[in-house]
Amino acid sequence: MKDWLERVPKTTRDFLLLALGVALIFGAVRQLPVLAGGVGFLLKILAPFAWGLVLAYILDIPTRFFAQKLFKGKRGLAVVLSYILMFGVVGLLLSLVVPQLASSVSSFVSKLSAYEADIQNALTWVQQTFGIDTATLEQYVEEVTDAVTKWFSTVSGEAAQAAANAAAGVAGAAMDSFVTLAVSIYLLTGKEMLLHALRTCLRAALPPRKVGSVFSVCAMANRTFSGYIGGQLLDALLVGFETFFLMSLFRLDYAPLIAVLVGVTNIIPVLGPFIGAVPGAVILLLESPLQAVEFVLIILVVQQVDGNFIAPRILGGATGLPGLGVLLAIIMGGSLFGIPGMVIGVPTLAVIVTLIKQAVGAGLTARGIDENGNPLPEPETK
Repeated sequence: MKDWLERVPKTTRDFLLLALGVALIFGAVRQLPVLAGGVGFLLKILAPFAWGLVLAYILDIPTRFFAQKLFKGKRGLAVVLSYILMFGVVGLLLSLVVPQLASSVSSFVSKLSAYEADIQNALTWVQQTFGIDTATLEQYVEEVTDAVTKWFSTVSGEAAQAAANAAAGVAGAAMDSFVTLAVSIYLLTGKEMLLHALRTCLRAALPPRKVGSVFSVCAMANRTFSGYIGGQLLDALLVGFETFFLMSLFRLDYAPLIAVLVGVTNIIPVLGPFIGAVPGAVILLLESPLQAVEFVLIILVVQQVDGNFIAPRILGGATGLPGLGVLLAIIMGGSLFGIPGMVIGVPTLAVIVTLIKQAVGAGLTARGIDENGNPLPEPETK
């Protein structure tokens, strides 16, 4: 093959083959958009299967726990209990969020005129006290209020039509959800059989030493991902409960809605608490500035307790990454895959760093030196 590539074309046949090769390359390049579209269509079809794999991997964490602690290692009832837990949590979140969201929107719309009057009074006070012309600002406030009111009216008026138009989309989404659920059930119940088949195929395709290396890397990656994701989910649940308890204790409005928002966004490391706190503070600011201040103080207390006491004990050394590495993983994962990338970026980088450390250690051992360049001690001979 190498000789053929390096050979200088001399005959007519050589030049014809060269022209044919160039034409094939240009034709393939011209067809790249079509190929990319085909790949995108294929990925869209396979998306429910991918989400089913993700769901199965997440639910495998409580399944293993229930199987070990409650059912003496048997997975059947543990799988059922995991799905009951999942549907219970989803139903509870929907029952808390949807009514609160509807109440928040209706309350906000009904108080738009009051908000406009308060802002107009504040602008009038500024003009009378400091002599600043606020006519332009007053006109701007009126335009913004009218635009927001019309937008909510348009949304309400078109809700029925949108629901009718989205019927096909809802049916498709329901079908995708059913496929995702079915795939996750199949993967969870048939985990041992599937893993055995995969191990058998690897042993048939690779030398024994390579198979051992692949198994070792997969086991390490599984420990890192399951420990991190399971810890993050438990930590998010505790943060949401703490936020709800403190907001209820201080009688702040929209406690269930905001607590769920804070808990869900807390799954994102580092940036999650701020992502969830900002909209919660804005919602309360529209109700009462004092409540917004109290909420910010509550979030600061919850995050201090979580960051210094709860999260370190739950997550432990699941990743072993320094703070800068965690931030780098979040930024890179978010830029590539959005919010899911922020969540999986940290354990992914942790796995990569672990593999690099193992490769560096093997290289130093092969050269007979330690990390400081000193010769390794000779093994003791008996």
